[in-house]
Amino acid sequence: MSAFSNFHPILLLVYVTVVVVTMFSSFHPIIVALALIGGILYFFILHGIRTASKDVVYYFFVFLLIAVAYPSYVHNGFTPLFFLNDHAVTLEAVTKGLVLAGAVVATCFWTKSYFEIFTTNKVLAVLTRVSANLGILVSMLWRFIPLFKTKWHEKQMAQRGIGYYKVNSRVEKFRRAFALWRQTLVQTAELVFVKPDVMKARGYGMTKARTQYRVMRFTKRDGILTIGLVLFLLYYIGYFSQHQTQYYPEISEQTLGAGHYVIIGLLMFYPFIYEAKESVKWRYLQSKI
Repeated sequence: MSAFSNFHPILLLVYVTVVVVTMFSSFHPIIVALALIGGILYFFILHGIRTASKDVVYYFFVFLLIAVAYPSYVHNGFTPLFFLNDHAVTLEAVTKGLVLAGAVVATCFWTKSYFEIFTTNKVLAVLTRVSANLGILVSMLWRFIPLFKTKWHEKQMAQRGIGYYKVNSRVEKFRRAFALWRQTLVQTAELVFVKPDVMKARGYGMTKARTQYRVMRFTKRDGILTIGLVLFLLYYIGYFSQHQTQYYPEISEQTLGAGHYVIIGLLMFYPFIYEAKESVKWRYLQSKI
């Protein structure tokens, strides 16, 4: 269980949005690097080293693909490094390709971590205040894909164990795989989309005067994080022009000092720092037992 996930759901959404918007609006190499490292560290906290390492390896190749493909197709810039098919590969295009690749991979890690901590319970807690039917609809869609992947894996393992795919014809193997996929899809849809009828039968959303118990409340720590985000946004807007990086026709000079990077680093590393603090606190309390 992530300690950072205990913050208010809306505040978690605002935080991840601020991180991603800060990264893409500045497109500064160091800011993108901080966002990438912060996202990876928090992803390791959530999933553990062994599981997260597989994703890191996969996204490393995604990073390389984007970083290589971008300067191969974009040839703007004043500083040619070499020529490829009579087209100049410039320093500016290579640099922007690396930054773009880092931003894309960082966004993937942050969104994967966000969807990990933003569970269906949090979806219901937020959306039922607007509409009970909207809340249950979004929670069903949120649950469908993970449930389908789980059921598909279970059926694949079971069918392989009884020799379902042991046929010589590739066409027959594909036909059996498609039949199994269709059965899994129908079963998952029945499990997920039958929920509205069940909830409606229990009186969910049938009256506007319905009361509900809200477990997720806005607490003191939510207020502290909110103040921190507001102060950061005021700082970022005030120094917005200094955070901008221009790559064409040449890379612009950066005027940011070390203090700016510390402030932005605190934003990007906050979930990791918070998780580490809570882990140390928990182990300390355990040692006192």
